[in-house]
Amino acid sequence: MGNKFGTISRGVKAPIIREGDNLRKIVVDSVIEAATDEGVVLGEKDVVSITEAVVARAQGNYATVDQMAKDIKEKMDSQIVGVIFPILSRNRFSLLLKSMARGLDKIVLMLSYPSDEVGNELITME
Repeated sequence: MGNKFGTISRGVKAPIIREGDNLRKIVVDSVIEAATDEGVVLGEKDVVSITEAVVARAQGNYATVDQMAKDIKEKMDSQIVGVIFPILSRNRFSLLLKSMARGLDKIVLMLSYPSDEVGNELITME
């Protein structure tokens, strides 16, 4: 009858990545260990992907709030920016908003109500 599964996605727990870590070794070791522990057979066409945040951390390739604020100030034609329906739960949103506040005169923030774009409640309806 054949395989009845479509795409299957799994998260693999790995050590905390720090600048200079051997990401290739950590990823390979973590995937093989997880597959062995869970009895998962890795196939020739299986794909392993790594979030860009992990790669950036290993490379030490990230920007500070002050660096982003300076870049925003230099590159924006206007000192007023609108941010429409942000996903507030994203880890980086507060840092991006902080850098915009440092680099601009005014931010117009439009939030969806009563929850953000992915359903996180902004307020409780009680």
